Amino acid sequence: MRLVVTLALLSNTLAFLRPAGSRALAPLRNIKDEIIESPTYYADELCDDDEECALPDENQFCVAVLGDLHMDPRHMEDYGPGREHVKTVLDDAQGRGVQAALVSLGDVGESKSIDPENTAELFAGTTACHELAADYLGSFDVPYEIVGGNHDLEGIDEFATDEENLDMYLRVHGKPTAQFMRQIADKTLLVGLGSTVFREAKYTSHEVIIDDAQIAWFERTLEEHPSADGWKIFVFTHAPPIGSGLRVLQHNHVVNGCCWLNHSGGATTRKFIELVRKHRCVKAWFSGHFHLGQDYEDSITFPTIDPSE
Repeated sequence: MRLVVTLALLSNTLAFLRPAGSRALAPLRNIKDEIIESPTYYADELCDDDEECALPDENQFCVAVLGDLHMDPRHMEDYGPGREHVKTVLDDAQGRGVQAALVSLGDVGESKSIDPENTAELFAGTTACHELAADYLGSFDVPYEIVGGNHDLEGIDEFATDEENLDMYLRVHGKPTAQFMRQIADKTLLVGLGSTVFREAKYTSHEVIIDDAQIAWFERTLEEHPSADGWKIFVFTHAPPIGSGLRVLQHNHVVNGCCWLNHSGGATTRKFIELVRKHRCVKAWFSGHFHLGQDYEDSITFPTIDPSE
């Protein structure tokens, strides 16, 4: 199986991975040789000096993962060049017949007024915000998926309820549900879970809350695609699950109860990492939220398995 993960502009993407046979946290330096950075990787891999190209095998795929974009229509100068860096890789993959897709980890709009002299309305979570984001994500010329973050239902002046805000979000992005599942290669799935609560949050509006229906769907998905049958699943959420070992912001997200998925959810807080430990089909989990990027070794971690095993 070959996976190219492109971490793009403003991409605060964090991940934890499950390498075969690993039982402990491993430093990032141990996997640097396996990170593919060439924008012409597929051309180099599949084509010889005479420009005769082999067909990719059924396990090859390419996924671009975008962290918190926080787009502001007044300040778009970096988004075009950033997109072109990523499109180079995606175009290379598609040009060689490799399946490609893009996943946004949410928080697509800036949480401030974009016209402060005339209104205090926040841009994040509004129809205009998601239309801007949908146009941008669609401009990479590959199918895109998105998971809702803590700012994506923040259109509190435009919408009275979370349900109304969520309906708009799904409609604009052309998605039937807050969660998604996409088969990207042979027995290989991209699976995403999105936050569906803002106004109705019990403690803090910025807690990333995955509702019970999505959790049940996620558990069924893992059960129906076991690793024993060769399935590989890559998971995407805005915030990470507790137990991932990823670096967090103690004085921001932790103290405010919005650090991990379902941070104040009791048993559901632990549910996600418990499912990872139980189902070996989960090979990696990508998240954003912390705005830390890849500057730290613990932006990519290898969580331990269940100590009882």
